[in-house]
Amino acid sequence: MENLSLVLLVFVLGLRHGLDADHLAFIDGQTRYNWRMGSPFARWVGTLFSFGHGGMVAMTAGILGMAMENFSFPPSFDHFASWVSITSLFLIGTLNTYNLLRTRNNNEEFQLSGLKGKFIPKVAKGTTNPFLIILVGAVFALAAETVSQTAVWSLAAGNSGKYMPLILGFVFMFGMMLTDTIDSLIVYKMVNQSSKIGQSASRLMGWVIVCLAYGVSFYLAFTFFYPWAELDFETVGLILFIFLVATFIFVSVRSKRQNIEINTTS
Repeated sequence: MENLSLVLLVFVLGLRHGLDADHLAFIDGQTRYNWRMGSPFARWVGTLFSFGHGGMVAMTAGILGMAMENFSFPPSFDHFASWVSITSLFLIGTLNTYNLLRTRNNNEEFQLSGLKGKFIPKVAKGTTNPFLIILVGAVFALAAETVSQTAVWSLAAGNSGKYMPLILGFVFMFGMMLTDTIDSLIVYKMVNQSSKIGQSASRLMGWVIVCLAYGVSFYLAFTFFYPWAELDFETVGLILFIFLVATFIFVSVRSKRQNIEINTTS
């Protein structure tokens, strides 16, 4: 029963991690680029990215599970990773708020922005090569918060079985692939709509990401100092995932209605 609870928790962590603003920003940009280039992988950018990211996490979990049997991280490491996440989310919220306001005033196309993507070479930001997208996903997995999270699972699973850390890595990967695949399908639906409807949906998603980034950042900071306020993480993760699915359904229905209206008037 303890193992099942751990598996479910890691699965929800994967779902939530797929909503990372840096993931969404990279997937958003790559999906648009691949759509413009007529790539058959356009709608599956999120799947490719999360496959690379999750594969690296699973491999890291397996290695740490074998190497960390009698090892524990000092509390300062977990504190460091927590504040890296808090700061990154706050900066992402601020950056996207600025871009939303700037593009609205200048009537420009809005695209989500992340922090990790700033360090990705230009050749990887505009590519139709699926293997390069997988590689970028793997590189994203080397962030401090991902490594520390993986280490925690390995420690938690240390007494559960030899292969448990590796299993948890693949469970995390599956959860993240669900979220990131849905995200790239949403973006693909948006770019296939008329420019006005597509931009409206993009800006709506932009403000949603801003709210999530600021909300999670302040929540993590508050619970860092006041742990008693921490909510049930599984519930929060599932709510976020359900919201993403609802967004996909909304965009799909709106797209179909738009197409029906265009066909009726023509």
